[in-house]
Amino acid sequence: MRTFLYKLTLKKRMWVSFVLLIAFSIGTMGGLSYYISARVIEKNTFQLSQDNLNTSARVLDEKVKQILVSVLNIMISQPFIQMAKDAYVGKADSYYAHMTAMNTSFTQAKLAEPAIESIFIATPIGEFYSASYYRNQAFSFYDSDMFTKVKDSKEPLWVKGHEDLIFQGKDRVISLVMQSINEAPNMYFVVNLNEKSIQGMLSDRLKEPADQHIYLINDAAESVLMNQPRLPDSYDKNFLDAHIGSSKQGHFEVKLKGHNDLVNYARAQFNPDWLLLSVQSRSELLKELNWIQWATILTMLVCIIMAVFVSNLLSAILLKPLYYLQTLMSKVGRNDLSVRYSSPFQDEVSQVGHKFNSMLMEITELIDEVKKAEQDKRKSEAKALQAQISPHFLYNTLNTIIWKMEMGELDSSKVMVIALSQLFQLGLNNGEEMTSVEKEISHVRQYLTIQQLCYEELFEFEIIVQDEVLLQCPILKVVLQPVVENSLLHGFEHMESGGVIRIELSLRAGKLHILIEDNGSGFDADKVYTSLRIPTSGRKGYALRNVYNRLQLYYGGEAEMVLSSTPFESTQVVITIPIKEALEE
Repeated sequence: MRTFLYKLTLKKRMWVSFVLLIAFSIGTMGGLSYYISARVIEKNTFQLSQDNLNTSARVLDEKVKQILVSVLNIMISQPFIQMAKDAYVGKADSYYAHMTAMNTSFTQAKLAEPAIESIFIATPIGEFYSASYYRNQAFSFYDSDMFTKVKDSKEPLWVKGHEDLIFQGKDRVISLVMQSINEAPNMYFVVNLNEKSIQGMLSDRLKEPADQHIYLINDAAESVLMNQPRLPDSYDKNFLDAHIGSSKQGHFEVKLKGHNDLVNYARAQFNPDWLLLSVQSRSELLKELNWIQWATILTMLVCIIMAVFVSNLLSAILLKPLYYLQTLMSKVGRNDLSVRYSSPFQDEVSQVGHKFNSMLMEITELIDEVKKAEQDKRKSEAKALQAQISPHFLYNTLNTIIWKMEMGELDSSKVMVIALSQLFQLGLNNGEEMTSVEKEISHVRQYLTIQQLCYEELFEFEIIVQDEVLLQCPILKVVLQPVVENSLLHGFEHMESGGVIRIELSLRAGKLHILIEDNGSGFDADKVYTSLRIPTSGRKGYALRNVYNRLQLYYGGEAEMVLSSTPFESTQVVITIPIKEALEE
């Protein structure tokens, strides 16, 4: 550590001292503020959540009391008392009369408490329920789990959320099953409460934040309501027994793998087996304290900047010329050779600066010379490659014209001479290396016209331009003709007729996409593509190699050539050239 400090400059030692002192002071203050605020928020959150849960439990108890009152009103109603007497003696003759009379009691109970979905009464002389419901005949109450659990118990039985099995429709309900208080044996009430209504009541009361989840569960850690959030797997029965047991209400903090939770709970008085549970992630809760962290970091940064400013101010007088020279060197390192050192002083640093200026001037002159030599080399290579193409084509074409003239086909010869004249006029392009897509298409069209006259009935050709805006785009001249020449000389070499050449130009992602396709004998695409990238002295692959090299010289890595071949079906050469800037202009 001491060796490291000795290697630092005076400015850096001052900077380190200021930064460490300020960072330690502000970091300590921020950490204490965060800790104290976190404790206060946790305490307030526990209290607020507990108050909400207790209030919700009371509201739920009051709701249940109202439901029990509605059921008791039915039990003391005259139609029910008369029906109970008949049930006691086993008189079933008046079943339909009792059924009609009980409808009014069912309707009044539902109006008094909207959470009641349906009421079902099972008696020895028959079943009684509202006439507006359709009984599920496949379900027998006396054969169900409800009857098994409630027949030997004097306490009401609460059944968690489930599909209504008594009536058709499969609505989700919470069921209250209880015996009648009358003397008639085997008379049971099943009160189905609408699950959504109970869940909506809890949601309206709790108004839980996004990072807090409320659960209504039983002692087996099973959800009473279906649509409530899924209770984490770690909150099983053993977990509840260990942290809650038989306690009626309270709160605790639990540390689980990967996160900490703040948990509040409250039991429902009407059913001690049911528990309201509030789970809130501690990390989500303390997100509100992020402003303390950011305020601490911001304050620390401001003070560090001030420390750096003070240390710079103390050393500015002696080190300013040297820092200025250091800044210029950094710009040179970023390829800015236009900078120059200037100073009114004649000290040692100024002398080094003048030498630095001389060095930059020599480097600039050397770079200019290298650039000019490279440009001349690229132009020479491009012209040499183009010159290799022209004599080859001219030799083949003139031989064909002479042959036709000897055969007396003067009209064809005339057409070929005119086409050849236009071909070379377009090819020369006034000495310019770049031409337009429209002229390049005309150039290859003239070439294919000549070759159709040379090899009658050998092939047909088609040229498609997907977008007319491409016609005015710039392109390197004599790109298409060598490729189609390769198709004629090699692809159709062993064919007498039926050849097809298709040229298609389209715009894709700001690039000119050129497809040249024929149905000739094809070639080994991988082998030919490898030969394009490795210069050879042979003549095989001559045209494609020249086109590939010219594209690389003018467009670099932005130009692509892709080859594929299926003999006598489809041999394709796909050329991609960047033209995005030209389109924008």
